[in-house]
Amino acid sequence: MNEPFPSRPPSFVRRHAAADTSADTDALVALACDDAFWVRREAARNSETPRWVLNLLVRAGADPDLRGHSGQVDPHLRPGELRRLVECGPWARDLVAAHPNTDEEVLALLAEQPANKLRRTVAAHANANPATLSALCTDVDPDVRFVAANNVRAPAHVLSALRKIGATPDLLTVEPVEPPTAARLSETAALGRWARFLAARHRACPPELLTVVAADDDWRIRSALLDNPATPGALLRHATAASDQNDTECLAQLHAEDPDTLSLEELAHHPSPEVRLAVERNRYTNSEILGRLAADEVSAIRRVAAQRANADTAAIDLLIRAGSTPDLMGLAKPDPSMTSDELDSLTRGGAWARQLAVRHPDTGPATLARLMCDQDPRMREWASVHPSAPADVTAEIRRAGGAVDFQGLAEADPEMPESALRRVADLGPWGAWLVSLHPNAPRDLRA
Repeated sequence: MNEPFPSRPPSFVRRHAAADTSADTDALVALACDDAFWVRREAARNSETPRWVLNLLVRAGADPDLRGHSGQVDPHLRPGELRRLVECGPWARDLVAAHPNTDEEVLALLAEQPANKLRRTVAAHANANPATLSALCTDVDPDVRFVAANNVRAPAHVLSALRKIGATPDLLTVEPVEPPTAARLSETAALGRWARFLAARHRACPPELLTVVAADDDWRIRSALLDNPATPGALLRHATAASDQNDTECLAQLHAEDPDTLSLEELAHHPSPEVRLAVERNRYTNSEILGRLAADEVSAIRRVAAQRANADTAAIDLLIRAGSTPDLMGLAKPDPSMTSDELDSLTRGGAWARQLAVRHPDTGPATLARLMCDQDPRMREWASVHPSAPADVTAEIRRAGGAVDFQGLAEADPEMPESALRRVADLGPWGAWLVSLHPNAPRDLRA
């Protein structure tokens, strides 16, 4: 249970296997507990799927057709039966984590699994013991930490220790504190990964702990090194994949008493997400830079931008109206009264802003035309299927050599005139690239 589960075949392959009456019995059990409904549905319809697993799933809270959670559970389901389901598949584990009869030993096993949603469910469970909740209070995912911190069984001494080295009371992010001693940092760091993150942000952090954090496989944990002015340059280069000395010197601006605004602006575009996250945690980062980071492609970065006291409220409000949740983590219903100028302005922002623009029902043809030549292939594809996508522009992009799905290259029209090629090139970076490869491309637009 401690290792991540191996990769599986695509869902359409699993769906086919679930409908096969000659399939292995153990395989059908696993397919009935798959995380894809269409796979579960075929397994539920298969006459060879063992009835015991279907009955257990329903008793644990599944709809009879395994579509979702029914909201009703069998209060007499025994812990041993729930443990049996744990071994069956990911969706079964979701049901077990939410069942009131699941014992603390099973919850401790589930708390070690890679799925954030599963760990959040465990963090809210009344039977989760203090040791499990202690680990979840130092989880990498902030929502898991928040739920664990609000569980009445969460150990008070753990919460206190985390807050003393910089955690906010809700454990969602960080705040300034009096510099802790090296002994306190080492003691608290032993609680878990996020505790090591908190400790690594302080100048007094022991060097051996900084080395451990630099090797962490999660960029959010490694980002702590960028908050610590005592982090050796070699560790900074390793943690952020800095390419040269100039890059390292620029990163050092994060530690300056009065960092150069231009350096912070440059680092806000750094390809490493841990660098961008450290920029928005920096106390000298202004609201304009935070507004740009509020539209970052990485949801964890957007969340922090929304939480800062000097957040760019106008930029965040525009994102919310365009269809973002207030925490900038997910999608919501967009405001139908947004103007075309407001929607167009989103295309000049980060990936999140452009995604909101491309999915808004009122985004106009001219804006969609530019998004069809965005550098991000997802934006191009989404824009091309928008109801308001201009058909004439779509046709010209394809004549210039754009694939039907806007993901790659196709055969270009050799008779396409220069004027049309220039129109495509002016739409955006992908359009310019297509035109640069066209045999009739004007000399100034060739690759």
